[in-house]
This record gives sequence, C-alpha cells and structure tokens, in this order.
Amino acid sequence: MSDVDRKIQELSFLHEITQLASSTRDWDEMLRIVIDRSTDAMHTDVASLYLVDKREGRLRLVATNGLDRRGIGRAELRVGEGITGWVAAARVPLAARDVRKEPRFKWIPGIDEPRFTSMLSVPLVVRDELVGVMNVQTVAPRDFSKDEVQFLQTVADQVAGIIDKARLHREAERKLREVSALFEVSNVLTSTLDLDEVLQLVVDRLIRVYPGASGALLLRDEEGGARVRARSGDLGKAALQATQQALAEARPIVATDHLAVPLLVGDRLLGAVGLRVPGYKEFLDEEVSFVGALANQAALAIDKASLYELERQTAQTLRELERARSEFVAVVTHDLRTPLSIIRGHLDLIAERSGAKREAAEAATQVKRLDELVDRIVESVRDDRPELTVRRARFDVRAATIKALTEVAPMVRMHKLRAPRPGAAVWARGDRAKTAEVVSGLVHNATKYAPEGTTIAVGISKDGDSAVVRVSDGGPGVPVEDRERIFHPFVRGDGAARGVPGTGIGLYACRRIVEAQGGRLWYEDAPGGGASFAFSIPRPR
Repeated sequence: MSDVDRKIQELSFLHEITQLASSTRDWDEMLRIVIDRSTDAMHTDVASLYLVDKREGRLRLVATNGLDRRGIGRAELRVGEGITGWVAAARVPLAARDVRKEPRFKWIPGIDEPRFTSMLSVPLVVRDELVGVMNVQTVAPRDFSKDEVQFLQTVADQVAGIIDKARLHREAERKLREVSALFEVSNVLTSTLDLDEVLQLVVDRLIRVYPGASGALLLRDEEGGARVRARSGDLGKAALQATQQALAEARPIVATDHLAVPLLVGDRLLGAVGLRVPGYKEFLDEEVSFVGALANQAALAIDKASLYELERQTAQTLRELERARSEFVAVVTHDLRTPLSIIRGHLDLIAERSGAKREAAEAATQVKRLDELVDRIVESVRDDRPELTVRRARFDVRAATIKALTEVAPMVRMHKLRAPRPGAAVWARGDRAKTAEVVSGLVHNATKYAPEGTTIAVGISKDGDSAVVRVSDGGPGVPVEDRERIFHPFVRGDGAARGVPGTGIGLYACRRIVEAQGGRLWYEDAPGGGASFAFSIPRPR
C-alpha cells in the first residue's frame, strides 16, 4: 500500500471515528467503538483504553476488546507504574517488541494475558491535561514503525478530544439535572412539613440525575443505630455498607460506582444518604458536592420537622398544663367558698351572743377580702392572659399604711409592731386598697422569718417623686444570691429548708401590684441586721 493510500485510509478512519462517536449517546458504546476501530486500523489483536481518575490520580481500565473484561472499572495503575503508567508520566509514546523483556512493563494479574507479546502505548492529552493512555497489543512479535506510532498518536489525540467533549456534555447535562433536583427539593421544603415526603423526594431526585441508579437515606435512631427511612431501588450490600460507614465516621465515602454522604446540621449527625450507579467509572468532586448539597437539604428538612414536632408537643403540653391549672384553681376556689360562708355565719353568731360586734366586724371584713380574692382568682382562670387592674387615685400613703397595720395587728401579736406615727399626709397616686395589701403582705412575710418578741418596724418617707414604705424585721435577712430570686414566683430562698411555711408567691404578688402602679419593690439590709423590704409609689405631679 502506497503512502498516499495509507494516508487516505487513516484520514477516512479518523473521520469515521469522529462520526460514530458523535452519533452515539452512550458513553460505554462510544468507548467500545473507538477501541474496535483502532484495533482494525492498526491491524493489532487487542486495544485497551485507560483514563485518569482525577480524584485519585490513578489510571483505570475503562474499555478493552481482548483483555479480561471483568477488569473494566477495577484494574488500576499508578502514574509511572508499568508501560502504561510510564507513558502517562512522560506523555510520549512507547513501543515494545517483547513486553517480557521490557523492564517498564508490569503484569496485572487477571487482566493481562501471556499470549500478547508486542505493545504500543500512546498518551491522550487535551490542552496540556492528561486524559489517559491507549494501548494496542499483538500476539506475534512486531516492530511498530514510526508512521504507525504517529498514526496511533493521531488517533489518541482525536479520541482525547472526543472524550473531553463527551465529558463536558455529560457534565452539562448532569449539572442541569442537579440544579433541577435541588430546586424541586427546596420548593418542597418550603411547602410541607411532612418529613417522609421530603426524604423520599430527596432520594427520587437524586437517582433521577443518574439514570439506572438506586439510593437510600438512613436516619439515626434513639439507640444510636440507623434505619432506612427512604429508598428507591436496591442499594446493594457494598453501597449500603458505605452509607453506614459514612454515618459512623461522619464523612463522605466515595467508591467506583457508589458514594455516601453524612447528613449534618451544625455538629449534629442525623443520618446519611447513599447512591449506587451500576457501571459508573468515576464520581467527580462536583458530583460529590451535589450529593452533599442534597444531603444538606435533607438534614434541614429533618431539623425543621423535628423542631416543628417539638413545638407541637410543647404547645400540647402547655395546653394540658393550662387546662389542669384551670381545673385545679377552679376546684380550690369553689371549695374555699363553703368554709368562708361558714366562718361568716359563726362570726355573726358570736357577735350576737357575746356583743363583740366590733371585733366580729373586723374579722368579717377580712373574710370579705378573702371572698373577693376568690372572685379574682376565678376571673384570672377564665382569662388566658390575666392582667392586674389598678384604680389610680390620689391617696394618703401614711393613712393607708396605718389602717392596714391596724387590720393585721392580731397577726403580729407575737412580735413588737412599730407603726408610723400619725403626721402630715404623704400623698401618692395609685390604688389605695392594693397598696394596703402590699403592706399587709410584707408584714405577714416578716412575721414568718423574724423571731418572736423582735420588732417589726414600718416606716414612711419621701424620695424625690415617690413615696416609700419600708418594712424591716430582726430576722436572719436574705443571702446575697437570693435577693432577686425571691421576687420570682414559687421561689423561697432558704425558708423552705428552715421549715418556714409558705408557697413562694407572696413577694412576687407584692412586686406585681407595686409595678402595676408605676413603682418598684426591692430588698435592703435592715440597720442592725435583718431584712428590709421597701416599695415606692409615684407621688402626684
């Protein structure tokens, strides 16, 4: 065959390769066409193609028509290893008449066959980037001519360009499917709180990006194990183990035809998602990132659903507690009315028989106050957000305090009560009756903590725009760490430990009344030891 005829044949072959490669949509079919036509054009017995795995930097067998096909996708060589690896590293062709005498040759068990003697390897390079290596081999010894080496290199350059374009096309299609999948999942996240629906959608959209793929999503359970919560297709043993490994080690696991990514929200590990693509040769970093993005969406959905469920349970618990509180208070207040009515009746009877009408009238006044208190409790139960009602008017704090002390005098009979002396009025603007309740409450609190026989002193003063009332006792005082806490509901400081009766609601109620009038209530150390509680009421302007 003349040189002209050979050149025409080579050009015709290259044209055929280009047309066949561009007409097929299947990656594996395109590689088989390239290998088969190259074998025919070079008049060799076998051709093989190794491509670079970008992530690991290794050469992987992706197509052959004479070696053991079971090695496709599994047989690997490091760059620089064997004739194939040497050509990849040097990026120049290498021909060997007898590979058994070539020191750079490496035998790959289960792939190479001893019947092949001669070998020609050429690099596949596109834009100074190594794509892979193409090999042709013959059974009979053969010296490859310079023209044959140049022709196979031309074929390799053509194939490198075809592979590069095919990869770009595949990546463009894949990225379009990835964007669509992420968009759909994001939309569902904003429209539903059904966790199973979202997780199944994540798996479905994941495998849609890779036709023929299967996937599964595992969630951790309360015992620390994992169970499949959503799946599509059979993930297979190896991919399932990889998914469990990703969950156990909280890191992505990438293999030839499968990968797995953990589901993380901050530092919290929720589960893992696994993907298997049969026949896949290589997962790019971008693909791992995409599966990671879907995993993040799934993790957010799980977190969102968990928060919603926690909020729902909390709301349900609060409703049940509120109902129980309302029922409890309603029963207690109802049961209080009967003994109050009986007490009122006995007071009337005592007044009639003994003639102690004044004392009975004062006692009846306190019973009436209790009855009114019951009414307020019932009213607060009916209202979801009860507010304290105060009737603001100008009143004399001194007179209101002295009257309140007169009413509580029987309660302070075991102590020495020192009341304010009568004098000039100290005017304030607030609720006279409720201010008297605060005075009574603070005095009652002092009687519980001050030893019997000690003095409980009540004083009144002016402080700028406020009238101030102080109730001081000779008790143990309040520890520094409790001086603010004791104004919170149901907090009693060290009183409970010392056996002092109470519920921890009195000081809270007093502060609430004072603040409703625009004043404040606070604690001070009493002169000479003991506790002093002071509150202020605004003075008229």
